[in-house]
Amino acid sequence: MLQIPKVLLSDEFRNELREDIDFSSITHKTKKIKQRKITDAMTQLLINTCDKWEHHKDYPLWNVVKLTRHYQKQIDNNNFQPFQEALTENNFVINHSYRPPTNQLGGITKSVLIPEDKIRMTIDYLASTTYESVVLNDEIFINWNNPFYFGENATPTSVRINTSALHTFCKSVKDVSSDLHRKWNLQLRLSVAQENDGWLKQNYRVSDFGRLVGTGLSSLQTMPKTLLKEILNGCYEIDVNASSMSLLPTIYKRVVGKPLTFPSTENYVRNREVIRDAVSLSLGVDLEMVKQAFTAIGFGLRRNVKGYKDVDGNYIIPTLTEIFGSQKIAKTFVEHPQVEQLWIEVSEIFSGLSKETKSSLPELKPSQRVSYLYQHSEAEMLKVMMKYVGKSLVIPKHDAVVVNSPLTIGQLGLLKDKIYKSTGFNVSLSQRLV
Repeated sequence: MLQIPKVLLSDEFRNELREDIDFSSITHKTKKIKQRKITDAMTQLLINTCDKWEHHKDYPLWNVVKLTRHYQKQIDNNNFQPFQEALTENNFVINHSYRPPTNQLGGITKSVLIPEDKIRMTIDYLASTTYESVVLNDEIFINWNNPFYFGENATPTSVRINTSALHTFCKSVKDVSSDLHRKWNLQLRLSVAQENDGWLKQNYRVSDFGRLVGTGLSSLQTMPKTLLKEILNGCYEIDVNASSMSLLPTIYKRVVGKPLTFPSTENYVRNREVIRDAVSLSLGVDLEMVKQAFTAIGFGLRRNVKGYKDVDGNYIIPTLTEIFGSQKIAKTFVEHPQVEQLWIEVSEIFSGLSKETKSSLPELKPSQRVSYLYQHSEAEMLKVMMKYVGKSLVIPKHDAVVVNSPLTIGQLGLLKDKIYKSTGFNVSLSQRLV
């Protein structure tokens, strides 16, 4: 879970959050410790709304998060009632629907709806403390002391961000309902920067699938793009174009060993911008929707567009219909000539790879086996990119790097060649301001 900023671990803030008790009136030491623990656990639920891994999968709302038994046991191993009562008395809404997992069905975790007024109050509290004490600077600095290593490649230990831009941007975002989540995200991260004179510590771990993953509120890798644009002004992102579509055919040929060609996939990689524009115009929809849909195809998106009820009676909207906001448009996209043959080829790749790795990766589901192969390959490519850019690295992403100085066209060509020689993947690269 994301760490609570220090400023929110004070009795002053705890009093602001709790409507049912007053910490200054609690004289018994043990009782005060217990109520602090409960209140900090409530604060953690607020923070969890900014953590995609804590969102409840059954609810599309940003302020509905998981309420697991494991989490509640950390507060009181024997009695969940005091914590749940504190939530209820402070207008947190608990959904007590729960089902333990079985061999046939996954479990259902309890959820809790975080009241928006608590988020607004916390934003205001952070703003009042942050604006008074934040150190404003306009430059970006990188600290390489005691770095985390991804293979043989070092990552920056911490990055000093443009706090002036973050401060200005944060104040400009309105706290109306539609923008509340973004303002909350911004204010939390500004408070973390304020605690450390503008420096954000960069913590990483390597996932079981081989990916380098940023962790914590201070992680630049997991920050929203709109925020990165403000705080890393002047930095550049070097990106592998259509990464999954570029890598999967080569992975297929290596693993399956069949001399198949995938002309529609290769054509999409070469001409993706033209194809996406054509599909966007044909469907009469925003280009970003089309980009999102094509990206999802490369990660094994299913073709179904019709809503359905799951085993628990919940109505599920398929991803493609959710992207376009219309079942009719989603169906038209699926049937589009530029999409149909591409989808057939990608499905063949996924099917072949999942079958071929069934014995070597028996603990994983079919789609997970493909993800495992892809993410390990992606990680090897990232290592080449990190080595090439060296100390100009600011953030390693999954299929991209952010650097503090741009590469020339010639250098981009050399990097492309190095990726091919080291990994066998023939990719195209693009570079743009963050």
